[in-house]
Amino acid sequence: MFEKTLHGANIATCCAALATAADLTLTGGAAGAIAAALSGVALFKKADTTTRNMAKDMADAFDAALAQNNLQGDRRKIAVQMFAHFPPSEEELATGSMSPTVIAANMRALVEATATDPAHKSDTALNDYTAIITAVATPLCVPSDQKEAMLAELLKRSDQSGRAGSLRDEGITEKAIIRLAQRIAADTDDIGQAWLELQNAMDIAVRVQAEGQVQSNHGNFVDTVLARVAELAKDGDYTAAGAAIDEALEQAEAQVIRLLESGVEVALLDRDTAKAAALLVRKADMEAGGVAEFETLSALQDHYYEIGRDKGSNLDSMLAIDLANLVLARATTPNERGNAWNDLGLALGRLGERESGKNRLEQAFTAFIQAFKEISRDRTPMDWAKIQGNLGNTLARLGERDIGSDRLEQAVTAYTEILKEHSRDRTPLDWAMTQMNLGNALTKLGERENGTARLLQAVTAYSQALKEFTRNGVPMQWAMTHLNLGTVFLALGERENATARLDQAVTAYTEALKEYTRDRTPLDWAITQLNLAAVEGAYFGKTNDPAHLDRAASFADVAREIFVEAQASRYIMMTDQILDAIQSRRS
Repeated sequence: MFEKTLHGANIATCCAALATAADLTLTGGAAGAIAAALSGVALFKKADTTTRNMAKDMADAFDAALAQNNLQGDRRKIAVQMFAHFPPSEEELATGSMSPTVIAANMRALVEATATDPAHKSDTALNDYTAIITAVATPLCVPSDQKEAMLAELLKRSDQSGRAGSLRDEGITEKAIIRLAQRIAADTDDIGQAWLELQNAMDIAVRVQAEGQVQSNHGNFVDTVLARVAELAKDGDYTAAGAAIDEALEQAEAQVIRLLESGVEVALLDRDTAKAAALLVRKADMEAGGVAEFETLSALQDHYYEIGRDKGSNLDSMLAIDLANLVLARATTPNERGNAWNDLGLALGRLGERESGKNRLEQAFTAFIQAFKEISRDRTPMDWAKIQGNLGNTLARLGERDIGSDRLEQAVTAYTEILKEHSRDRTPLDWAMTQMNLGNALTKLGERENGTARLLQAVTAYSQALKEFTRNGVPMQWAMTHLNLGTVFLALGERENATARLDQAVTAYTEALKEYTRDRTPLDWAITQLNLAAVEGAYFGKTNDPAHLDRAASFADVAREIFVEAQASRYIMMTDQILDAIQSRRS
């Protein structure tokens, strides 16, 4: 039920019961305290325990507000009347961004605009009413757990950003906005990710409304066509009658496709990615005139995988997973099954790397193992190497989260095996990418070890990658490799007394910034700035020169601006930790 939005309580029942109890205190049908009158309200008696408890808290707040503001006699009577006539609803709670003061201000404006009793429009009466609404709304607006806190924050952001207002302009109700936020708050603990998902959902909601405004004449479509066919056939014009049928079938197919497209959007609003995936496959089948080819469905799955990867959208990544499972079910040959398992592993891994747990990454690992049952190294060595690379990346991500280093060691082994198939001469870019991935795994291992052997091996791997990852040829890969190279130089520099390695780190990061610009790749640019802040902190540790802390703070500050704009909560937290460390080292 929608009304059970906060604390599991039915908001509509709470407010209605409280309004009735308040009204009873004016007629002499109950004791003067609203909390006492509440027990005699039939609606309250029938409510569940959670709703009754919330209503009691609201009644206590009501009575406290009456006492605190010394509302007696006619002032009390008018204030109670106003609440009974104008109690807050779920709509007002949502419109007020779950802020008691904002809700009260909005309700006051409503009373000023619609009240017909002059006694309800005086400044004194309105001030008293505002105080009561603020008090009564407070228990409703205090989150009882993390999910409710996130819901309140999402509603606040949607209102402050103007997005909620835009949805209202399109005819989308507060109920719909809350439902969207509820579903998203239930799916993630990351407020930045949740806000991104809510913005995407709002865009879909607007498109669904726009689609519903398109005029259509489907009601008597079949009858009209058959009447036209009968008229043509009556005179023996069977060719024209057949053409009318063909045209009608094309129109009918277009109408079904339009319904399927709308069904996908609605399913995504409901965050039912399994249903959305099924509708997308059904649409592809219809467009193919029967059963869509494996390559068509694979390309469809890849489309949503790339959206989820590039936009950071969990919803699209979940859709890519569901599509991958459907594509896998359509695979008929070993090559198709191997590629389908590989695509499923990629989709699971992409979502898994954003989550704190390891479950999705473990599922990705299993998918790649299944792919190896279909793709053999002897028969298709390039396909085998592709899957081996994805397996290595998954092992590396799992290894980063494990206490031990076994998975990272397995990742290094996987990359080393790939290099036996990806030679520099035959597949130069694949060879370079494997070298970079090998460098990443070696860096993670080196950071956990006391010596520098692994870190130096990582430097070698990155240097090898740069032989093919040139700035002119593949500028983004070139920049990424320099970013990673800077990180390993920083790790080496922190373990050495001299600053030469730190100088190399600065040089590497500076090279990366030639392609990672604030306008073109803001997040990568900000990550590089944050790394430069870490280098300056390392310089300070060796020189005690406070100028390095000043530069570190400057780098971190500009990086944080981008992270806030991108709602990148993980990086915001990392930046705040660096800024706190800088401040601590100043004192």
